[in-house]
Amino acid sequence: MNIKTIIETFKRKYFPTQDDSVWKRWVDFKQRETNDLYKLLASDVRDSLKKRALFLLIVPSADFNPIYWTQKVGKFYHKTDFFTPLSPELLTYATDLIIEFSKTLRPMHNEKPKQYAEGGGGITIFHSVPGKYHDALYFYNECILHLLTIVPEEKCEQIFPLYSLQDISTYWNMDDCSGYNPFQSLLYSSVDEKWKRNADTKMRQIIKDELAGKIEPREDWEDALKCYARIINFMLYCKEPKYSDDMFADQIAFIVSKEHYAKKLIDSWNVAMILNKLSAGVYKNIRYQVAQFMLLSSEDVFSIWSESSLAGAYSMLAELGDGDEELIQKIQLEIDKYHKNSEEAAQKANAVQKEEEGILHLMK
Repeated sequence: MNIKTIIETFKRKYFPTQDDSVWKRWVDFKQRETNDLYKLLASDVRDSLKKRALFLLIVPSADFNPIYWTQKVGKFYHKTDFFTPLSPELLTYATDLIIEFSKTLRPMHNEKPKQYAEGGGGITIFHSVPGKYHDALYFYNECILHLLTIVPEEKCEQIFPLYSLQDISTYWNMDDCSGYNPFQSLLYSSVDEKWKRNADTKMRQIIKDELAGKIEPREDWEDALKCYARIINFMLYCKEPKYSDDMFADQIAFIVSKEHYAKKLIDSWNVAMILNKLSAGVYKNIRYQVAQFMLLSSEDVFSIWSESSLAGAYSMLAELGDGDEELIQKIQLEIDKYHKNSEEAAQKANAVQKEEEGILHLMK
């Protein structure tokens, strides 16, 4: 379906011509802003006019807009709280718009921004410009995440497949980089766990396809397995659980599966926190798998260099049995090395302190 056809379909279906005159009078009465559209949604005007306001808040660009409006559309700096005052009928209408525009724009979007270089006098500045529909698709993704918490189950079934687990466009800077940030946002949200588990299943399939060579990451830093492991590690630092321990345990079991040996996916300082979170008897086997992964998958996966990683070592010792003498010796070797290094560091610090005290004594 081309843009012209889409516009005509929207106009015929949602915007009766008998509203055109009063709508134009309202628009022209004063200089209108986005906030005026918000106020209209919360007012008692008829729904056919509210549908126009909603359309202007959601339409991706002027190319798709058949409604009279004197300001620019597609700015998308607003939040998703405009859903709050909507009736069930209007909420369904807004959801359908987002579905239609998401399906239409995604094939037209270039995920890799164009790169430009500018400068002079020996200084070159590089910057990138996202595709035309980046902002709209980013906004729709935010809307879908919100809608998953407020629309009926049947609508969730329609919009969930449209939610991008991956950033809409690639980017990299000194502070952050693209990857699977929307997946993390979903896990952090109040969305029902059903959708979090479905998203987790989709993430695992992406990981399996990448490892099998069926697909490749868009950029080197978007390796799906590494992004996934980093996100699950971050979940340990949430003040309140974002989903069930059963789901978290299943994620950890996937991370430490033998297919992922030789990859550094769990930080040593997180081990104690993981084993503590999964301390229930039902997770005993997973705790053992974590210990095996940290000690067997790679020579440099587990090392002790802080009190938190030392706690992880003792936690793993508690999970190992008599038949794991080799693993026990490996942990004990790391523990002994840490204590030796700590003692040497303390002695060195003490010697430096005494030398300084001696110098100060001479200065009296």
